Amino acid sequence: MVSLRATSKKYRGAMARNYEAKRMTQERWDLENEIVETMLMQQRNDIIRLLDIPVGTGRFLAMYKVLGISVVGVDISEEMLRQARGKGHPVHLEIGDATKLRFKDQEFDAAVCVRFLDLIEEDAMRQVMCELFRVTRKHIILTIRLGTKYIAKVNTATHDRAKFKRFIRYHDWWVANQRPIFKQGWFVIRLHKSW
Repeated sequence: MVSLRATSKKYRGAMARNYEAKRMTQERWDLENEIVETMLMQQRNDIIRLLDIPVGTGRFLAMYKVLGISVVGVDISEEMLRQARGKGHPVHLEIGDATKLRFKDQEFDAAVCVRFLDLIEEDAMRQVMCELFRVTRKHIILTIRLGTKYIAKVNTATHDRAKFKRFIRYHDWWVANQRPIFKQGWFVIRLHKSW
């Protein structure tokens, strides 16, 4: 079953070294890149400082540079961060736990959380989202797999669509934009803070 604990230990060694090479051949990879970039471009005048968690190998770092966005990248895996640092982009990268962020309330204008929420159990997903809600002022761009109920499998989880939407509304966020990216309920979603 997927879990935060298992996921936090998974992206080490060869898994970290081969992460991008293996995934760049996936159709979903290019669609995610395109949609995340479009969503950021549409909000770029609102975004000065952004949190990317988990930043992984830094797949979006070049895009952030082109958009002129100041970035802090956080990941629990030092090996993934080593891959990101190897790209040579001048961003702050650090080890951190997505359920216990060290940042102040509303420290970032936006956050990006891609290829993570479907790898953790429902309670952990809620913990991570609460931290993103706390440290982010305006926009959260995330990927998630949504369905009619919560289903945890060996390597991915489908989160309950209705429960997820109630949860974000409870925290005064709303879905500003959502795009399907793959079969079986995968979405890129941009959340916006209600004022």
